[in-house]
Amino acid sequence: IFSNLSVFYNLILEFLGIISSLLYGCVFAYLMNPILGISQRLFRRILRKCKWKEKTKFLTEQVCAVTVTVLVFLAVVYALIAMIVPSIADSVMELIRPERVQDYYSTVMQWAHSIFAGTPIGLWIEENFAEVLDVVANYLKKLDFMALLSGAASSVYNVVTAVSNMLIGIIAGVYILVYKKELCAQAKKLTVALFRTERADRIFTVARRTNRIFSGYVIGKIIDAAFVGVVTYFALLIMGMPFAPLIAVLVGVTNIIPFFGPFIGAIPSALLLLIDDPINAVYFGIFIVILQMIDGNIIENRILGEKLGISDFWVLVSILISGGVFGFGGMLLGVPIFAVIYTLITDTVNKKLRKKRLPTDTELYTGITTVTDLPTGGRSPAPMEGEPNYDRNAVEEEPLEED
Repeated sequence: IFSNLSVFYNLILEFLGIISSLLYGCVFAYLMNPILGISQRLFRRILRKCKWKEKTKFLTEQVCAVTVTVLVFLAVVYALIAMIVPSIADSVMELIRPERVQDYYSTVMQWAHSIFAGTPIGLWIEENFAEVLDVVANYLKKLDFMALLSGAASSVYNVVTAVSNMLIGIIAGVYILVYKKELCAQAKKLTVALFRTERADRIFTVARRTNRIFSGYVIGKIIDAAFVGVVTYFALLIMGMPFAPLIAVLVGVTNIIPFFGPFIGAIPSALLLLIDDPINAVYFGIFIVILQMIDGNIIENRILGEKLGISDFWVLVSILISGGVFGFGGMLLGVPIFAVIYTLITDTVNKKLRKKRLPTDTELYTGITTVTDLPTGGRSPAPMEGEPNYDRNAVEEEPLEED
């Protein structure tokens, strides 16, 4: 593998491309699963008073719940596309109009005169920036958007393939939702057959923990990003700033990325407003700082619920590594994946410490020079809810003798 790393990597990418429809289906099913749970509880209450057979009630509940879930999901996707795409297209077309370039030039020259007047930097900007403006303006005038569209038609196969994979993915997601219980039962049956009891229980615990972390983090992040995008859009409209749809989408989408997300979306948005009107960029920067403080300290905690259990340093490490390897998807999913790996490492380390009759509290290891500085026979914390305790070497307290 290491001798042919590029070939091996391309083989993995090719295999992922083959099963891309199934991967899309898993993602769609995971996103639709909360809607399905709400729909099932709703129809279960509705059908409770019906005098049908239990099997008929169950089938009716499943069919109605899955149908409503798919319709709600498709309606949300259509509404997002219908509202966002035309507004973004209009903002981009307005941004690159040749007349706009002249306004940008006037704004930049005003900055140069006010900040660098009489300095070598100001003279260089006056002499050279006009040439840059002429080149950009001539390019935009010669730009034929119809030619670009006709050129893009040559890659229509890729577009059709992507759309077809998405549609097949939605169908696969529906099947996964319908057969969810059966698929979970088959996975558990296979796990019990392949592993001994202790290891199988451990796998079930890790699976539940992974699902809890991913469902709480990924879905919560998407809801939080949508909230931030909507608030940004209406705030920009109230303040009368240009490019409101484009900036709102940029800020909302990048807000999904933890740690770096607010900066990734805010910096280019501020630059867009800066070349249009510097005072708008200042107001936008103040608004983003206030919004991120409220979102990070209040709203995000309410939406995401419990913390991931890792420090900001490990969040930064996970984003840098996963983002560098897998791009935007890695930046989104790298943090919850690392959180799961972190908990597994923590459990393994704590288990080995228990066998050595050493404490598992990290604070007790601060400032020690030798192992003898640690207290021995320390009681370790109780396992997580639903997690079996296989620590057979734990020290049990002796019951007090009665008088």
